[in-house]
Amino acid sequence: MKIVYVDEPTYLPDSFVRRMEERGEFEVYYDRPDEETAVRRLSGADLAIVEWTPITARMLKRISRLRYIALVMTAYDLVDCEAAGAAGIPVSNCPAYSAESVAEHVFALLLAVNRRLGEADAAVRRGESHLYGPFLGCQLAGKTFGVIGTGRIGQAAAKIAAGFGMKVIGTNRSGRSLPGIERVELPALMKESDIVTLHAPSNRETKGLLSKKLLALMKPSAFFVNTSRAGLVDENELYALLRDRRIAGAGLDDVSTVRDNPLYALDNVVLTPGTAWYTDTARDANLEELIANIDSFLNGAERNIVNREFLNASKP
Repeated sequence: MKIVYVDEPTYLPDSFVRRMEERGEFEVYYDRPDEETAVRRLSGADLAIVEWTPITARMLKRISRLRYIALVMTAYDLVDCEAAGAAGIPVSNCPAYSAESVAEHVFALLLAVNRRLGEADAAVRRGESHLYGPFLGCQLAGKTFGVIGTGRIGQAAAKIAAGFGMKVIGTNRSGRSLPGIERVELPALMKESDIVTLHAPSNRETKGLLSKKLLALMKPSAFFVNTSRAGLVDENELYALLRDRRIAGAGLDDVSTVRDNPLYALDNVVLTPGTAWYTDTARDANLEELIANIDSFLNGAERNIVNREFLNASKP
């Protein structure tokens, strides 16, 4: 069994390496390969661990040996899951390891933009004291917290919101109700919420989920928080709403364009570089979940498979 970590590991302690070596020949690459290099590495593996590298249908057509792709993260938009399924390759993700950490980051972003913490810190460092005018915040207790996507992270964020004394409403594709979350349809959530937080997976169905029309329903006093992929949101419209103060502010852990993004010029936006998940607890839990996924494949009882429907369709 040849196991290949295809690209630059964020965190790879010696203990993880030793555990992988117990399961087979283990090879690690500490860069982010181009397509040709990635195909070569994937072609030499039975099992691939992937963190950064897009795996397209074109690439999969050139790979014959590979039997399993273990994604390090929760998102699975790196891989063409349909093409992998057609090739008979299960793809797993790690959906559980960071739920609490991401939910906490939602509130880090919300509090930072609501209370203008960046500007407040800068003011104190300039020698200001008891400067009130620029820093009028919105009390969260009594407000409505709207959760788009009520999976693990959405539910964790809802519990924190309840602790702040907020009313929690939510929407999901399944239509299921959850304790402590009043289910509403998406347009109603956008209209009623004082805070909108987005927790949906990135895939073909959710691309551009929050359209110009839906974003325009938000209250002028509302805040928007996104710890999911930027591609779920019409970023041009979000920018226009924030620029014109048609919504109060936003906290964003991902943006669609890293260089020269117009959002960077706005003082009612707080940005973080994809670090919502990154805590000591989540980092260790990530590797445990990854190992459990790999072991489930090796034992013939795969778990957390994100392309099962396409695998089933490929069977005669």
